[in-house]
Amino acid sequence: MKISQKITAMLVIIFGVITLCLAILSLLRYFKTDIIMIFAGLTQLFLGLNQISIGQKIDLEEKGNGKNNKIVGIFSIIVGVIIIGVFLVEKIV
Repeated sequence: MKISQKITAMLVIIFGVITLCLAILSLLRYFKTDIIMIFAGLTQLFLGLNQISIGQKIDLEEKGNGKNNKIVGIFSIIVGVIIIGVFLVEKIV
């Protein structure tokens, strides 16, 4: 695995754990859900980047079809941008 693929995978895990911890703390009324939405959006963005890099790796190394991973990656990036966008619009308005 290349360094860039390891970094995106590690970022997905780190932001996923942070999001989960913040969600639990939010249930205990320590944090607002706004902070969780930012981390959930960032987690989705990094997950999408990781899926796209996995799809490219499959295409290059194994001569397989990494198209599905790329589609899932693009969808995850779109979901992440929508989550962050909704949060920002909610805060501005």
